[in-house]
Amino acid sequence: MNLEFEIKMTTKDLYKYNMRNAYTSMQGILSIICSALVVFVFIWKFDSLTTLYKALFVVLAIAFLAYIPISLYIRSKQIVATTDVFKEPLTFIFDEEAINLKSPVATEDDETVLPWEDIYKVVKTKSLILIYTNRVSAYIIPREQIVDKEKEIIDALKDKVDAFKLRGL
Repeated sequence: MNLEFEIKMTTKDLYKYNMRNAYTSMQGILSIICSALVVFVFIWKFDSLTTLYKALFVVLAIAFLAYIPISLYIRSKQIVATTDVFKEPLTFIFDEEAINLKSPVATEDDETVLPWEDIYKVVKTKSLILIYTNRVSAYIIPREQIVDKEKEIIDALKDKVDAFKLRGL
């Protein structure tokens, strides 16, 4: 097996990955709970609140709901714009021993090699295939960029990665 394909990282793809990580973490869950709590108290106490407190509750609810997505989008855009590795397409090479990741801006010493046995987990979402190297870090493969090779990639992952590490494949 020697499967090779290129990925051009975009702000949208990095943002989707960051949103997924944020809202499956404690920070994201607490953000949703706090928003729901603010909305619940706002509705429950609406008649007894002054106009100032009504406005404050609306601002708090919006802040809890909007802060994480907006900050993640800004951060994703900044990372894609300023990181040299994301300025050119990344080449993924799946071989018998490992996943190799090459970038035109990296030297040979910077080449990334991920042995199949070191993969933490693989998750397929609606728009991404995520190959996690630990609990939070992953190689991001946008599915819209691999339409012609997606089946081969998934078959390789199923063949080389333990079944309990695969989600959604």
